[in-house]
Amino acid sequence: MRKPELSTPGLTARIEAMIVAGSLAPGDRLPAERQLAAEMGASRSKLREAIKQLVSRGVVISRQGGGTYVAAPEEVEPVRAVFQSLAPLARNEVGYWRDVMEIRKSLEGDVAAFAAMRADAEDIAQISTACDAVGKALLATDPQDTPLTPAKLDVRFHMAIAQAAKNAVLYQIMTGLETLLASSMADSLTHLYRLRAVPAQLDAQHRRIMSAITAGQPDDARTAAIEHLLFVESQLENIERDAARQKRSSHALQHISMKEKQP
Repeated sequence: MRKPELSTPGLTARIEAMIVAGSLAPGDRLPAERQLAAEMGASRSKLREAIKQLVSRGVVISRQGGGTYVAAPEEVEPVRAVFQSLAPLARNEVGYWRDVMEIRKSLEGDVAAFAAMRADAEDIAQISTACDAVGKALLATDPQDTPLTPAKLDVRFHMAIAQAAKNAVLYQIMTGLETLLASSMADSLTHLYRLRAVPAQLDAQHRRIMSAITAGQPDDARTAAIEHLLFVESQLENIERDAARQKRSSHALQHISMKEKQP
């Protein structure tokens, strides 16, 4: 019985897995299109679309004269390189996440609107799959029931929307912003998904964004995306305030304890 053909996202993931596993190293040329399509049991048209997505994300590059190669660090696009240079700031500067969220609020409404205007059937299927996956992880009673953390699955959902917007520059920017937010708020983001009632609210917000995109309603998609980010921002601010309050309280108790021990 013939195996079903992989979808474009499936092919993209397979090629990326080859790179991560070391089967393809930076600078290596991808096998010829006919050979790679045969190895993956995919049509050449689907393979071309998968490679196009990898090119737009900077994972591979197409060179003049023919051939597609795994991107070397020095060949990373300028946009991605800028975000990489900002990563140390994101990890070390307190409150840096606010700058990231400010830009995301400016961009993601338009990204969702573009997706509502341009998404095809495969984009919709990818967004739906990503939405279901993050929803399952958010609502799971046992985190071990899901193979990836809610944070990683959440990023996949938003990047599926960015991909559906069909704007390579916006996709690169979104990738960088997601990375910077994860770098600056790793602990707080983990805490966010564990707050009572918040997971269900996040899931509902994701589904509102997806519904508007599926229905081809740009204005509704923009509004749903912005409202979602405003909610996330408010929750992160609460987490940050609580952490600061606990730190102050702990320092005060330590100070009192030391005073009591003095003769």
